Amino acid sequence: MKKIILMTLAFVAFVFTSCEKESLGVSRVTTYATMELNGPEELFWPLNSTFVDPGCKAFEGTTDISGNIEVISNVNATKGGKYSITYKVKNSDGFYAQTSRTVYVYEPSAPLNGYYQSRIRRNNNGTIANRGPFTILVFGVGNDQYWIEDLLGGWYNYGSGYGPAYAGPGIIKLNSDNTFEIVSAERLAWGYPCILTENTVSTYDPSTKTIVLNTRMEDTPKMLFTVTLTNPQPLN
Repeated sequence: MKKIILMTLAFVAFVFTSCEKESLGVSRVTTYATMELNGPEELFWPLNSTFVDPGCKAFEGTTDISGNIEVISNVNATKGGKYSITYKVKNSDGFYAQTSRTVYVYEPSAPLNGYYQSRIRRNNNGTIANRGPFTILVFGVGNDQYWIEDLLGGWYNYGSGYGPAYAGPGIIKLNSDNTFEIVSAERLAWGYPCILTENTVSTYDPSTKTIVLNTRMEDTPKMLFTVTLTNPQPLN
């Protein structure tokens, strides 16, 4: 009986020791870094002025590790448009945390600057639908040109809830007769950009501060959008 008990105890001790060795280092506790932007998440910066990044702070617990932050930025203050800054930092165990900021490089004196209320009428080969209001950002980038958040007025981005990849941002030029022409447009997630329609003029009314854009996606000639932007609110 004593031999059986001793053998049993030895087996239990062996199993416990083996498990302890196998599990060593498998699980651990780490303190992820927390990050805090200095200044706003969205920053408007005057065109052609030297850009100064407000920066970011990072902490691992109560330890300040801001000096370890990596900054990834594409800001070009000599060219109006939308830019981003990403801040990344590793904790002592090598785990990353990150946050980001959007920078709009703009012409402060441009008369059409503002957050507009957008209402959209879509004519899909004779079938009419309406959406809005949505808030759409417009700001000057120099030479009577304007960056617009979505040439479709937010139809898919906000109205369908698809998100920013389905917005159609672009740059439009305001002509001396208060008509618009397209300068450039980014591609939507489907792979094609928006354009101004060929047969209907897009206009600005200075008396009411109303922008009317007649647009379509490049490969959908029978789906037409009339985007009416009204009631601009200041950028800052």
